[in-house]
This record gives sequence, structure tokens and C-alpha cells, in this order.
Amino acid sequence: MDISTISNEYGEQNFTNLINAGIVNVKTAEAVTDTDTMANAKQFLDNTFPLANGSHKEVCSYVVYYQQLLMFFTDGTHTGLKDSGQFVALNGHKSEPEAILLNSNGTHVELSFDRGGKTGNKDQAHIDDVRLEGHEYWISLLNIEEKRNIEGSQASQLFTAKDGKDYPLKG
Repeated sequence: MDISTISNEYGEQNFTNLINAGIVNVKTAEAVTDTDTMANAKQFLDNTFPLANGSHKEVCSYVVYYQQLLMFFTDGTHTGLKDSGQFVALNGHKSEPEAILLNSNGTHVELSFDRGGKTGNKDQAHIDDVRLEGHEYWISLLNIEEKRNIEGSQASQLFTAKDGKDYPLKG
């Protein structure tokens, strides 16, 4: 993936967030594949979807309460997104979602949760993947080599909007 592809497909602001989070190396324009990709992905979340208080790195649980996304910390305190409008939909039950869908300037980011997943079993919030919406595919920020076409992927699944209506993703 080269810089022009990333910049055109993700938009300038999201590209800047990828650089700031350490997901893209500016010198080589290659994805960073070190052992700390989860920390990089959470830094991207902090930059793009900041919390009212704290960091995504400290979150141990994501839940939906009425139409708000709440993040809980290990000490029992909780917070929401600085911009609550960035939370648009979920998949699964509100108290233990399978996926959360966020939106920043028209670009969707999906957080998928799986306690038994390859990544989710190691993360305190059980985040198994963080996917960024591209033009006609989703790119995983945790599994850099994974790229899914929107039409034939999990990401084209039907989400439930925070108002309870269907929230389909379309390519």
C-alpha cells in the first residue's frame, strides 16, 4: 500500500491519524507490523474517537446504554466519547456487543469483540479487531495483511443504529 492509495481512499484526516497512531510509517509508507499493533490501534482510536475522559488503552468494557456508548475502566468508573455523535451503530446485545460502529467525517471504523479471538483473548476490552472503511474494502488495523471486500464481508452485515433502526453498510 503506498501513500497515494492510503491518502485517496481514507481521506487526508484519516491518513494523518494513521501516521500519528504509528500505523503507517511515513518514510516507507508501509504498515507497521510490530508486536504492539493493539497499542497503535488504540492510539488511532484516541486520536480519531477521543473519550471525554481517559484513553481507549485503559478501557475494559464497551457497552451501549440507551443511545450512548459508554466505556468502563477497571476501577469501575466510566466515560463516553467526547463527541457522542461518532457512535452510530452496534451488532449484538447492548451490554455485550459483538461490534461497535463509529463514524468520523463519513468514514466508518468497526471495533469487533471476541473473548476467544486471536487478539480479543489478550485484550482487556476483548477487542479482536479494528477495521477502517476503505473505498470498496475494509482494512484491519490489527491484522495488517487482512483486507476484505465490503460486499462479501462481515463488514457488510446489518448493524442496529443507536435509535434501534437497521443500519446497513453498503459498498
